[in-house]
Amino acid sequence: MDFSLLTLLHVAVLLAVALRLFSRRNTNGSALAWLLLVILVPVVGVVMYLLIGERRLGRTWMRRAIAMQPQVLEWARGIPAASLAAPDSLAPGAQGICRLASGAVGMPLMAGHRLQLLPDSESSMQALIADIDAATASVHTEFYIWSAGGFVDDFVAALTRAAQRGVACSALMDSLGSRPFFKSESVARLRAAGVKVVEVLPVNPLRALFVRFDLRDHRKIAVIDRRIAYTGSMNIADPRFFKQDAGVGEWVDAMVRVEGPAAWALEAVSLSLTALQTGADFAPPPPPDLPPAGSSLVQIFPSGPQSSSRHIEQLLLAAIYSARREVVLTTPYFIPSEALLTALRSAAMRGVRVVLIVPARVDSMLVRYAGNAYFNDLLAAGVEVLCFGDGLLHTKSMVIDGEVTIFGTVNLDLRSFELNFEVSLIAYDMDFSAATRELQARYAARSTPIDQAQWLARPWWRRTLENAVQMMSPLL
Repeated sequence: MDFSLLTLLHVAVLLAVALRLFSRRNTNGSALAWLLLVILVPVVGVVMYLLIGERRLGRTWMRRAIAMQPQVLEWARGIPAASLAAPDSLAPGAQGICRLASGAVGMPLMAGHRLQLLPDSESSMQALIADIDAATASVHTEFYIWSAGGFVDDFVAALTRAAQRGVACSALMDSLGSRPFFKSESVARLRAAGVKVVEVLPVNPLRALFVRFDLRDHRKIAVIDRRIAYTGSMNIADPRFFKQDAGVGEWVDAMVRVEGPAAWALEAVSLSLTALQTGADFAPPPPPDLPPAGSSLVQIFPSGPQSSSRHIEQLLLAAIYSARREVVLTTPYFIPSEALLTALRSAAMRGVRVVLIVPARVDSMLVRYAGNAYFNDLLAAGVEVLCFGDGLLHTKSMVIDGEVTIFGTVNLDLRSFELNFEVSLIAYDMDFSAATRELQARYAARSTPIDQAQWLARPWWRRTLENAVQMMSPLL
């Protein structure tokens, strides 16, 4: 092909992508990253943009999401008054977080909970299996990754036993995250026992032409008899076996066991995604009539790519800006937006102690390099950055002033803010916050703090590589 024709074709493709990008507002530098990619590697850049350049859930999904939104809000407004608490009962800083959460997703502050922090995968799975074995009416689960082997086989056996004794059991599994599991005998056993298995956001080559394939269901939810629920960072995967060839050690997770009305609220959140996937009506059962399980105040905060606003980022920003004394965060993947980076630096510069605990090694080299590029800005502002060296720290937690805890599935990266279906539990409870801070302190004791002078002295090529990868962070 003539060189001038290739040049003309390149310019035409670049203009087409640019016009598409400029047709909507971009907030995180993604437009510049895409343009740079198309300029440097035109063919690869265009193919990647067609596959993952836009948040395309598909016409059917978006039609269902638009129709369902008022139904979900109406359901939330119908939560019985006996399960509600007034935001005015909270401390001033917590009130702002609560009101923003309610305004963003419509979920109110709920009372009457007992919260139990489960500090590792083993204790989480043991408690979950025990509750499933005691279930009498229903077990509803939704997890990003299901991976056979180890205690997961015990979990599958517990679900099978529950279904066989007449308990209504359902299991949502992300199509990409649980891809090998769908080919395993475990799925066949679940279905044969009567467990309703739902594959969320199916992945196949034809679908990838119309729907962005990396929009994923990243939630972790289990609800037993509509009165007990679990959420947090743990997938249905035994860390002794899961991804042991990745060179990052065992995954380190934590979960929260919730008794109280937030259990059936979490179930409703999960049922909304079931309805989006299957096309069924969003019709959660009426709230059960249960006595208060405890005194903890809780909000459930779902988020996902069907919304044009990054609600979860707004929540995290509000929490950080509300801090007066201390913010402690744990996250496996740290690729912050500029707004989040500014909030963390601003908190440290106004005298708030800010501690960020991240794993020393993660299962993505690009994510690791991109995250490292932000550390100098944080260290210069006084943020303490600790690298956890005893496995892949996967717990996602934020504790504000020892009073408010945000705990769930959200990583501190643009993927969680924009692309994934996520869920967070906001606990306005000093006891639960103290337990979470104790867990964070144990992580810190197994971590190495980054010294700013040593960090600045790392090889020039390493800094250059990190900054180059960081420029592409909106695409990671």
